[in-house]
Amino acid sequence: MQAITVINLALVGVLTVTGATAQSKDVDLEAADGVRLKATYSSPGRPGPGMLLIHQCNMDRTSWTNISTALVDAGVHVLTLDLRGFGDSEGEGISGGFPTLLQKSAGDSDMALEYLSSQSGVDVARLGVGGASCGGMILADLAARRPGVKALMLLSSPPSETAVQNMADTPGLAVFGAATEDDPVTRGVADALRGAVAGSKHPHSIAKIYEGTEHGLPMFETNPDLEPQLLDWLKNELSN
Repeated sequence: MQAITVINLALVGVLTVTGATAQSKDVDLEAADGVRLKATYSSPGRPGPGMLLIHQCNMDRTSWTNISTALVDAGVHVLTLDLRGFGDSEGEGISGGFPTLLQKSAGDSDMALEYLSSQSGVDVARLGVGGASCGGMILADLAARRPGVKALMLLSSPPSETAVQNMADTPGLAVFGAATEDDPVTRGVADALRGAVAGSKHPHSIAKIYEGTEHGLPMFETNPDLEPQLLDWLKNELSN
């Protein structure tokens, strides 16, 4: 396992949760090459599963606020990460090339999941990961490296061949994929997610494919059924 260096913890807010007090704090994590990455860790204030979320490559970790709040309300510990060069994280981001970002983000995402797993009250037997666009691509590969991940959420994220094979080979991994038919950013992603979910052996794996051109989180606005279905799915998969 990759060692984690936590540079600074700053309490930035307190949320109210029925029967418990949830706390949210910004965290600086140091990557293997010294780049400092910013994340936000939100705890429901009681033991529960964990969820790592990574944004699409035209947003940052704040894009997950609604999803994160709903999961914390349901008792899930959530870590949202800014990829290098995005939001408050250091690094070159996508200016160094998309393949380079994916390569460096592999170690960054491993480090983020280890940080989440190390937090008090996080049940490491009930971990989920999910992202939009590039964030989902990164985390689909992480799920292939990390045995025991229970739930994988992919929004407009075409998984790699390794990730697709892992879905087929891992009956304990539930997959939720969503995309639009005419996504202009990741062309063919609808068919890619259909195929990946079709190959999954988990009975709760599902693909939600919509008409339209929305990419990633903007699908929520034009398809109002998507966000509540996704949240119900995540809560169910992480509760067992």
